[in-house]
Formats: sequence, structure tokens, C-alpha cells
Amino acid sequence: MSCSQGEWPNHRQQDFDLLVIGGGSGGLACAKEAAQLGKKVAVTDYVEPSPQGTRWGLGGTCVNVGCIPKKLMHQAALLGDMIRDAHHYGWEVAQPVQHDW
Repeated sequence: MSCSQGEWPNHRQQDFDLLVIGGGSGGLACAKEAAQLGKKVAVTDYVEPSPQGTRWGLGGTCVNVGCIPKKLMHQAALLGDMIRDAHHYGWEVAQPVQHDW
């Protein structure tokens, strides 16, 4: 497959063995594997901007707005609970426990 100069002005023709559509974890794993096998790979990814204009780069939904951010928020909540309960285990912790991003 190739991209001709007429389709992308100011760019020279490029030839690829594989075009991966989607820069999420699956797409990036596929691209990495193909590159390790000596293939010339291009990755394309598009995200419709949110009403606030938010966009992200490679990594997909999980890395940028899904699984990973959710784990951060969940861990912060668990940590807050642990700090709040620490006095039951002999820790001296200023109360009330507060959080500010």
C-alpha cells in the first residue's frame, strides 16, 4: 500500500507493509510485533474531540480516559480510606483527612 503525493501535498510517497488503524493497546501491540518482524508499519489513530475539545494521542481509550485513569481514581479513594482508618492501627493522622487534586 502507498500514499501518493496528490493525496497528501508536501509529503513524498511512502510505502508500508502494514497500516494499523487504531493506536490503542491492540493496535500498538500489532504494530510493534510487525516491526520486530522487519515490516514497515504505519499507525493511524483518530479521536473525535469531546465537547470540551479534549483529545488524546496514542494509547487508546484504556490508557487515556478508561482503565488507567479509573485505576488512579480508585487507588486515591482506597488510600483516603486507609489514611482515615489508620488511627485504628496506632497511627497518628491529622483529622479530617482531606484530598485536593
